[in-house]
Amino acid sequence: MSFSYSQIAFLRNLAARGAIEKGASASAEFFLTQHGLGLRAGSRFVYSKEDAERAAQMLVNRRIAAVSPEKTLRRIDAVLNIAGSEKSGTLSPHYDSVAIKTAHGRCLLDANSVPQIGYQVLTHEQSVSVRADALMVVENLESFRFLERNRWLDYLGKDVLAIFRGDNGLRADAALKVIEARKEPVWAYFDFDPAGLGMASRLPRLERLLLPCEGSLETSARQANQVRLFADQTMQWSPTLDADSREIIRTPWRHMQRLRLGLAQEYMDALES
Repeated sequence: MSFSYSQIAFLRNLAARGAIEKGASASAEFFLTQHGLGLRAGSRFVYSKEDAERAAQMLVNRRIAAVSPEKTLRRIDAVLNIAGSEKSGTLSPHYDSVAIKTAHGRCLLDANSVPQIGYQVLTHEQSVSVRADALMVVENLESFRFLERNRWLDYLGKDVLAIFRGDNGLRADAALKVIEARKEPVWAYFDFDPAGLGMASRLPRLERLLLPCEGSLETSARQANQVRLFADQTMQWSPTLDADSREIIRTPWRHMQRLRLGLAQEYMDALES
C-alpha cells in the first residue's frame, strides 16, 4: 500500500520524536485502524517508543527517506523519496517557470537570443543567466505579450529583458525570485492605479516607473474614466504609498490623487507618447 504525502510526514514526525501524544487527524486514525499504531485516549492519540520505532521501520520497508528532503523535489526526483506516489509532495512542472522576452536590444542566454515576439518560459536558473542591461517588470500578460506594439516606451538604447510579473498560471513569487537574484536596475510597467503603483514600489532596485507623459496620461485617464480603479484600491494601498518618500513613487501618487482616476495598461499600450 502506498502512503500519501501527509501520511509520510506523519510517520517521519513520529519516528523523529519518539513517545508522544498527537491530536486527532486523518493520518492518526488511518495508522491506528490499518496498522495498529498508537492508542486512542479521548480526542488524542498516544504513541510509545515502540510505536516510533515501528513508524521508522515502515518508512524503511517502503524505501522512503526518514527525513524530508531539504528542498521540495521535482517530480522525477521524488520517486526516490516517495515510493508509489509520484505526485504527492512534489513540485508542479511550472513551479519555477518565468515568462521573459526581449523588450529592446539583444538579450542573450548563452549564445541564443531571447525572442522579442511572443515570449519564452524559462526556469529560474535559465532566467537568471540571461544577459541584459536592465529588467522591465510588466504587470499584465496581454501588455507583456504584445510589448513590441507599444510606441511610447523609451528603452534608452539598452538591452532590456522584460519579465512578466506572474498570475495564477505563472507564479509571481517565481518571477520575484529571479528579479531578486539578478543585479540589474529594475523598470516597472504596471497599471496606473494604487495597486499597480504599490506593487511597483516593492520591487528591488527600482530605477524607473514607466508611464506615458503626463499630458497623454491625464487625457487618456479622463477619457477612460476608470474611477473605480482608484476608489476601490485607495484604502488598501494609501498607507504604503503615503509612507514612500522616493520621488519616483511620490510624483505619480500625487498625480493619481489629484485625478482620482486610474488607467489600465491596455489603454496605455495604445498611446503614442
